[in-house]
Amino acid sequence: MIHAGFLKTGTTALQASMNLKQYALLKQGVFYPRVVDPRVAVEADHHFAALALIGKPEGWRAEESENDFEPIETWNDLRNQLNGYKGTSIFSSEMLCELLVPQIQKVKDETKALEKDVIFTIRPLVKILPSAYQQKIKFGQIKVSYETWLEQVFDPKRESSASNQFWLRHDYPAVLQRWIDVFTNEHVGLVVADENNRDFIFETFNQLLKLEKGTLRQFKNVGTNRSLTMDEGALLKEINRLYRRDRDWTDYKIFIREGAAKFLTDSESKNPDAKKLLTPQWAIDAANETTKRHISAIKELKIYVLGNLDSLADASVPAGENEIPEMIPVKTAARMFLSYSREDIVKRLPNDLLFAEVKIRIKEILNPRRFKPRR
Repeated sequence: MIHAGFLKTGTTALQASMNLKQYALLKQGVFYPRVVDPRVAVEADHHFAALALIGKPEGWRAEESENDFEPIETWNDLRNQLNGYKGTSIFSSEMLCELLVPQIQKVKDETKALEKDVIFTIRPLVKILPSAYQQKIKFGQIKVSYETWLEQVFDPKRESSASNQFWLRHDYPAVLQRWIDVFTNEHVGLVVADENNRDFIFETFNQLLKLEKGTLRQFKNVGTNRSLTMDEGALLKEINRLYRRDRDWTDYKIFIREGAAKFLTDSESKNPDAKKLLTPQWAIDAANETTKRHISAIKELKIYVLGNLDSLADASVPAGENEIPEMIPVKTAARMFLSYSREDIVKRLPNDLLFAEVKIRIKEILNPRRFKPRR
């Protein structure tokens, strides 16, 4: 099975569950490859393999870096794992929704042993807007206001990079059509999230994979990736503004993206008085009009749909204009500082950095006089 997207549709929680229940899946004839990456220890998803297929890096790279894309060997390693299992294997990354037809064809041609069912999960577009914006904040990719970003996304000429990237991922009929062109509509499916039942996606994947009921489920404070409050978002956005881009992405990912930001969003705890991000009414209207067109176009694709597709047009989000806080509660800042965990940081440190530091420390111990105190 290929789980190819879409972004911000519960994929993080689903991948975390599949990763944590890897042995339970194996006992039931399902293989979810656990990715051990030298840069970040264990990842619950297969994003790096997807990025290798796309031919781009995760995050940014310092100007002097030569590693401006993910090497294809990352995909080759995962492909070999998938092909090496005789039962049902799973390739899961929402980044796969960015693949173009030649790249999708490569996945099909090179995974002979992989069951050729492609599953997408989908939520209402109007709910994706604030989530996608906040996700970019968490990745250090955005400094502009939500309103400015929305104007870029809905620019009819699509001249901005924000618009191009958003619709590459969220023009749902176009993405589905690319996969249909390779796998046919009989092998492409869509799971519509039930906004009133957080367990629906887990239950549906248990059924699709023929797993025992309850095998895949939501784990508390694991993979929740909840939305940021206004004060949390303002704090991270200010960090992004001040963060020097000549520093490597790995530093940002370890200490901010996978450190402070992840601690905030993987915890249900938050400032009870904090305001939520509001979406301007004009953007809500634009998203709903787009959703109506998407629903009609998806029905014409003749793929199998699990859940209520028409419900995508019934969603709503808090509307209004945002007042960006210039001051944030002390408790919010304190909770971010509490993200520090020696064990987690060590796990996230790239192996090459760890080995280099170990070599330096060993030399200092063996011959302390040769080394001056490091600044």
